[in-house]
Amino acid sequence: MKQFNIFSSITGNIIEWYDFTLFVSLAPVIADIFFPYKEKNMALLSTFFIFAMGFLARPVGAVLFGQLGDRVGRVKTLQITLLLLSLSTLCIAFLPLYKTWGIEAPLFLMMLRIIQGICMGGGFTGIMIYLTEKAPSDHRAWISCIANNSSNVGVLLAMGTSALFSNLISSSDFHNYGWRFPFLIGGIVGLVGFLFFRNIEETDVFTTLNKTSHRAGRASLLAILKHDKKKMMEVCLLLLMAAAANYTLIGYLATYLHVYLHYSLAHALHIQIFFITITFILIPLFSKLSDRYGRKVTLSIAAFGYIICSVPCFYYVTTSLAWWPLLLLIIFYCFEQSTTPSAVVEMFPAQNRYTGISVGYNVTMALVGGTTPLINTWLIQKFNNPAIIAYYLIACATLSLSIILFKLPKTFGKKRDLLF
Repeated sequence: MKQFNIFSSITGNIIEWYDFTLFVSLAPVIADIFFPYKEKNMALLSTFFIFAMGFLARPVGAVLFGQLGDRVGRVKTLQITLLLLSLSTLCIAFLPLYKTWGIEAPLFLMMLRIIQGICMGGGFTGIMIYLTEKAPSDHRAWISCIANNSSNVGVLLAMGTSALFSNLISSSDFHNYGWRFPFLIGGIVGLVGFLFFRNIEETDVFTTLNKTSHRAGRASLLAILKHDKKKMMEVCLLLLMAAAANYTLIGYLATYLHVYLHYSLAHALHIQIFFITITFILIPLFSKLSDRYGRKVTLSIAAFGYIICSVPCFYYVTTSLAWWPLLLLIIFYCFEQSTTPSAVVEMFPAQNRYTGISVGYNVTMALVGGTTPLINTWLIQKFNNPAIIAYYLIACATLSLSIILFKLPKTFGKKRDLLF
């Protein structure tokens, strides 16, 4: 792979995830300025409802951009998603508040989040596919894990930017106008990044596919549902663990520590930033294990780790108010993140890959990932116990383990052909 192709593709992915993550990193502030309820929990639930709506829109983007990616190419599709996502983020930066527009303000916010969700429905899976198809057969996990690591870079930058402005600006000024700066930066940088992203090369897999008879009639969602429905269901079940863990341990953690364990928002963001920084080291390291020993080994370690350790870790955190036991769960998270991109790409033949993976991935992320903060918040209020979210993570990991043990071939990661 040319270094320019890698750099440009991961830069686009960083920008997309920065833009998409800002919303949840600033959820407590957004709740105050767009949902001025007297009851704080109701405002937070309304904010996470809009967050979930962005995820529910991702399957729409998966169908739209998935078929585009299978027909016109991986690169052109990724260019479109980056451009639209950057523009929608820029619009959020200039959006009037509830006190100015009334109910129209949160409605427009929801519309922009839906546009972002549609773009992410085709963007992230496209990066996974692009990197995996470009990688040598014996380094697929190592190369494709850059998709998850660059996503975490975007998440880290979003958290860091939010923490920076919340520290530099007084709380009242941050609520009045300071929250706009992170969105403004994301939109502008995204438009600049789009200029660089235009020049990356298409994958050899897609180029070869275009010259074969498999080109005709491909990328039909109906055809995939008819012939590869079982395969798509397996992808969905495999991704349950990733969805629940990512949006609990990464996306929801700062809000969790701030609202329920009474950490300051800045302190909670610092802890989350520290956890994300650890992933930059462990994910590439564990991807080497995946390339050497196969996908089943590393994914099994992650699933068993969540099942065994989630309850003790969360109960200790809530009773002692010490955050460090969650480090153990971050390690299992890195095992999963190191392997999932290459595993799901190896599940689908090239002619339907973009559509099949995008739909399977984004349906799971919409139903599980996007609703995880909402479900976690509801569970905590229902049972009056902040540690209860451990059981939700265990349930998702158990379902994923069934696919890992009984449906994931040992040949995955062993020079598997990606063309047909």
